[in-house]
Amino acid sequence: MALPSGTSPVEWTAIVLTCQNKDSAHAFQRELDLRQQKGFISSSVLLLTVEDPKAKVGSGGATLNALLLVSEYLSAKQGYTVVNADVLLDSHILIMHMGRLFPYDSCGKAFTCVPASYSSSEFAGLLCNLDLLLDSLTSQLAVGSPPGIWVCSTDMFLSIPGTTGIDWSEEYDICAISVPGSVEYAKDHGVYKINKQGFVDNLYFQGSKSTLESCHRQDGSVPLVVGVVYCSIKVAETLLSFHVLPPLDACTYTGIDSGEQPIQLSLFFDFMLPTCGEMTEEEFVNGEARRNTPAIENKGQAATMKMARSLLWKCMSDFKLKAAVIEDGQFNYMSLSGEEHHRHLLQCPLQLQSNTRICWQKLCHAHVSKSAIVGKSSVIINSVVEDQVDIGPASVVSHCHLKGRCHIGRECLVNGLTVCERDLKNSDLHITDGMILQGFHIKLHATGDAMALYVLTVHGRSDQIKAPIGQSTGGFCNTPWKVFLSRTGITREDLWPTEAGDDEKCILNAKLFPVLRTRGHTGLRDILWLQGNGKGSPKDLDRWRSSWRLSFEEMLSFIDLSQEFQYRRELFYAVGQLHIRAVLVGRQNKSLLSLYNSASREGFQQQMLETLDSVACSCDDPGVVARTLANIANVLGAMAAKKGGLRSGPAANKAWRKAFKLLEEGMAGVPAGVQALAKEREKWLDRADLLVRAARHYEGAAQIFIRHAVMTARKFIDVRPSEMTPMGKWVTASCPARLDLSGGWSDTPPITYEHKYGGAVAIVSVLMDGKKPSGAKVKRITEPHLVLVSTDDSGPGTSLIIKQLSDLEDYNQPQTTGALLKAAFCCSEIVDMFANQTLEEQLSSKYNGGFELHTWSGLPRGSGLGTSSILGTAVMAVLWKVSGKQYTDKDLIHAVLHLEQMLTTGGGWQDQVGGLLGGVILGHSKGELPLYVDTTKVSVPGDVIKAFNDRLVLVYTGKTRLARNLLQNVIRNWYNRDPAIVDTEHRLVETAHECAHAFGSGDIAMVGKCLNKYWIQKKRMATGCEPMLVRRMMDALEPHTYGTSLAGAGGGGFMYVLTREPNGVEIVKNVLADVEGTENISIHTAVVDEEGMVVVVEE
Repeated sequence: MALPSGTSPVEWTAIVLTCQNKDSAHAFQRELDLRQQKGFISSSVLLLTVEDPKAKVGSGGATLNALLLVSEYLSAKQGYTVVNADVLLDSHILIMHMGRLFPYDSCGKAFTCVPASYSSSEFAGLLCNLDLLLDSLTSQLAVGSPPGIWVCSTDMFLSIPGTTGIDWSEEYDICAISVPGSVEYAKDHGVYKINKQGFVDNLYFQGSKSTLESCHRQDGSVPLVVGVVYCSIKVAETLLSFHVLPPLDACTYTGIDSGEQPIQLSLFFDFMLPTCGEMTEEEFVNGEARRNTPAIENKGQAATMKMARSLLWKCMSDFKLKAAVIEDGQFNYMSLSGEEHHRHLLQCPLQLQSNTRICWQKLCHAHVSKSAIVGKSSVIINSVVEDQVDIGPASVVSHCHLKGRCHIGRECLVNGLTVCERDLKNSDLHITDGMILQGFHIKLHATGDAMALYVLTVHGRSDQIKAPIGQSTGGFCNTPWKVFLSRTGITREDLWPTEAGDDEKCILNAKLFPVLRTRGHTGLRDILWLQGNGKGSPKDLDRWRSSWRLSFEEMLSFIDLSQEFQYRRELFYAVGQLHIRAVLVGRQNKSLLSLYNSASREGFQQQMLETLDSVACSCDDPGVVARTLANIANVLGAMAAKKGGLRSGPAANKAWRKAFKLLEEGMAGVPAGVQALAKEREKWLDRADLLVRAARHYEGAAQIFIRHAVMTARKFIDVRPSEMTPMGKWVTASCPARLDLSGGWSDTPPITYEHKYGGAVAIVSVLMDGKKPSGAKVKRITEPHLVLVSTDDSGPGTSLIIKQLSDLEDYNQPQTTGALLKAAFCCSEIVDMFANQTLEEQLSSKYNGGFELHTWSGLPRGSGLGTSSILGTAVMAVLWKVSGKQYTDKDLIHAVLHLEQMLTTGGGWQDQVGGLLGGVILGHSKGELPLYVDTTKVSVPGDVIKAFNDRLVLVYTGKTRLARNLLQNVIRNWYNRDPAIVDTEHRLVETAHECAHAFGSGDIAMVGKCLNKYWIQKKRMATGCEPMLVRRMMDALEPHTYGTSLAGAGGGGFMYVLTREPNGVEIVKNVLADVEGTENISIHTAVVDEEGMVVVVEE
């Protein structure tokens, strides 16, 4: 059945992995713990890895032992002193069997990596079979299931279509998951015989043709046994009781510890078979139905097994087994066939799941250098491929680091191989077509102390590794044994004991693979000659014979799982380090945040930091340096793991001042500045709160280089000398407000020069309540000092008299009184802060006196109408005019960018464009440095302007915007290359062009649609920018308007409304009068100001 929409994943009480030995249990526990730390498994889930009490207790015995141990843990957690079955009543327990070792993946079938990754995740990582099985169980099969235990094998790829689930409305004793399969495939696997009511009458393994035909469904398929079973609480309690019932207790650690001899029980043919409708007690107890299992030669063991089956029949036969067939599901057993495994990785059957959260890739977390060649349809997983590596078509390379002259033939499988130029010793690595070459980390205990070795194996993709030497299917390296032995000179006695019969001799137990020589370790040469490129030399044979060799089977038993997982992790982060460099230096729109989050959990944060330091030091682009420093802040934030407070905050601690000073020197100061930052950073790594504070300072360092990048706009300032205005005569500039109709945020540094399409903003200049709301005036005075007067609508304003250069030094602290005016005197070059002259001397020598500068604004602080930058435009205009400099509009636009960087407010360019030019304007810039802002005046017919004016209304919300915090978050998300933010940036630029076109064509309704679209885009850029009152007002106005938006960054300030009908002010007043919380709002007229900024010199 299809899962109902809105269903939630099952909440597991415990997840248990059954393992062969202590070493594997330890390694697998670490893997589970990491997944829990990353949030892939809920933090409330109990995670256990359980060592089987003895070898070969079977899937049934391993299940009983795991159930006992998890019940003990849960009982202790709930305060019981003995195992209490009541702990199962509300529990969802998942038991996953790791199974035997796998010759094609050193970490086993469960942890076989597939060429896929999560399309969007907080943490990066490799995806393996276990992850996808766990996802299918958690998000599909077990959704809605009652409490009970789930048992799952991990020796298969199980594909479940994305929306498929199970109908749990009826009660199950045992539910076996099945998928349809062909009769041909079923010959080697298990099959259910299901009756019309859906209950299982029998189950067969490797059944005959007639047996399989009895299991046919209407479409000719048969229901396959896929190794996934649900057991109800009643069944689970029964299974748990077996730990005190001899001889069944011999499957558990308590039975073994009590001196019992272990017995081997199958989950399917011992526990589930008694529940089948056609099974009889006699047939079951006598073992007649237990086909394809090893014969029991010992009479005592046979009697014990008969007693066990008799007890199992008594306890289990009253339960009913029902099958749930997943119609579009697919089951692919992970067999010992190299050919099949190669196909599974090349065309992974799990892709059929249509899971939108999973992204399948041919190159999956892989770094391939430009000089390397990768053949068509080849797959590369978690690997570095560098220099002159040539990979043939349809090959699979996983967990490898290949560097040098390496040729891998077509249809090869190469896994766990590390090769560098030193290993090749001036020769080439050549892997023949269709070969499987693997590297393993093993640990030997023969001498008492463990010896760690890295060893290699090779064999053919078509080799049947269990086929006896005497069979026609037997062979090695894709050739018959006879041909191989003749070519190499190797004898049977070299490979197998003389007493072994031909039916016992196969690849698995042949001592083929050199491990040690008397004079050191073995290497590539010792293994590659086996694959055959002509006749082997006597020297190769002598080296091979003089080596201590292991069989494949022995090697698998010695695998050091912890080291294998660590090797993969180290390789993963080696790829990650190369990826970091490629993304940052290549200016790619890719997020690295998930990599940093994972590195901080897995202990690789230092490698990330060192790589980022290196990128910053070696780069000659201020934009890349800024992004790199912001990425270091992200690593530090990831290390804090959301425990150190808010990321936004002050960044002026004295301890960082030396590094900041070096960075202020520009690109020349980068290497020393980055090293100084790193040195200071080391002192801030031991607590979460310190990590967050350090991250803030790295973001502060990034702002320095954003300033350096934006200041490249100075290239486009070309003022020329002119006459100064007369002493005592006022020069006055009056400016309109600006409304950003679409495209805002795309003009904000660093977005505007890093975004692929640059920035574009549709802007309209407006008079508010019939007036230009902002302006500045200046006059020359005879006294050689500066008088600064600022007034706004909040009060009488402030006045400063500046007589010394030291009084101007805080111009870069925007919260200080007169900071904008102070910065403008420096930006206009009236005052030189670094000159050898005093302020009085500079003013007297160049201007014969000082200046008195006034600014005013009729707009409240945080209005969203661009007040600060527009004031900056007015101030720069009058200062240049009064001091004898001739300028153009382009000079002013770029000068205000420079001014705001000096002021450290870091604004974009839309405000000065709107406050300067008048009318409807499309401002635009390219995604490059130096930053150049261009403008296009939109030609709008007069009747369209009138219609627009009749419908445009400004509503002051009474709420002050927190633009600074919004800006910090937006820039942080941009530097993270959050995919949603990058996509929204594309949309912002598109909408700006749409809006300008709509204005030019006179389509006011379309302008309103652009407003609405723009507001949605703003909310995506800056989460939290829509106060509840604003939402209520917008909802109330919606039937009466073409569009609404908050001005600027949002969060408060002014809302602008475009009504459907004329007389907009009255419409808005009437609607908002009935909206709760609007007591403090004010409503204002707004009309297009086609004149723009006006500068007047007093006569």
